[in-house]
Amino acid sequence: MRSILFIITCLAATSIAAPTLLNGLFNYSDDVAEFIGKVSKHIDNAKKSTGSSAVCDTSKIALPANASGLPSPSGQKPIYVGVGRGTQNYTCESATSDSSPVAVGAVASLYNVTCIAANYPDIANMLPNLAYKVPLTADISAALGHTDIDLLGHHFFTGSVPTFNLDTTPDHQYGIAFTKKDSSMNAPAGSVQGDNGAVAWLYLTATNGTVGDYESVYRVQTAGGSPPKTCENQPSTITVQYAANYYFYGKE
Repeated sequence: MRSILFIITCLAATSIAAPTLLNGLFNYSDDVAEFIGKVSKHIDNAKKSTGSSAVCDTSKIALPANASGLPSPSGQKPIYVGVGRGTQNYTCESATSDSSPVAVGAVASLYNVTCIAANYPDIANMLPNLAYKVPLTADISAALGHTDIDLLGHHFFTGSVPTFNLDTTPDHQYGIAFTKKDSSMNAPAGSVQGDNGAVAWLYLTATNGTVGDYESVYRVQTAGGSPPKTCENQPSTITVQYAANYYFYGKE
């Protein structure tokens, strides 16, 4: 996995030098093989191009085409894209089949892939599936895995309010979005299921208290995160690992 994430770092830095750390990589899964193929194509194109791919024009960022089941961000502009890695959290009233897990929030670190989404959207679309394989870390300020993809912020719940804190250091003050769920759609077929399925894709709208020009947040391209069907033989609290892309939109 370190070799795979090194390639992501190369793209994040818009390097056109072919990475050479693939020797000894574990047997490729289908998604890893597809990822490597796409990266190689972009490297080849970059070598042939006379222009610069280092420019990060956020106006080029667009939601994935299969997010059409969610409202369009009409009149809004993309600001950031973060790949989230963390847990969806649930509680069980009793450890029986008569009780179902109840969602009580989520905790995730968000990593800044804004320029990857702007310059290489097909690569950005694949990042949650790869991030899902990166072990969770107790260091909430660390970069993603063994890459230089820096922390963008943290996602958690303030009571029952989905919160995105992008104020992580004195020099990194990007605001705080307090949100509410506006609409959702089932994760498309082919999503990484994890143990129990991929959590829904969401459209969240900003609420009172938001700091910054945030209007909405989309959670898309989810991997894992769904709870067991029932609470039978489950503990009173359940944490389920997940990954997703979060698109932040602001005032036009």
